[in-house]
Amino acid sequence: MKMEKTTKDQITRNVIVSLFIYILPIAAMFITFLITGQRPWEKKIQHIENTKTITSKNSQNNGSND
Repeated sequence: MKMEKTTKDQITRNVIVSLFIYILPIAAMFITFLITGQRPWEKKIQHIENTKTITSKNSQNNGSND
């Protein structure tokens, strides 16, 4: 089955518009990085402090109200 030229042109145009819409936010992100100088992929890993939460297992009064 042969496709009409107008249908083929519409499909091609829709594919191009879809790709443009998909690439636009990615390009905007990299342009923002270029303008602001930010490099989030070069950030150092933050170390989380070891903290203990008070639960009934590790509290000194073991749940009593004395």
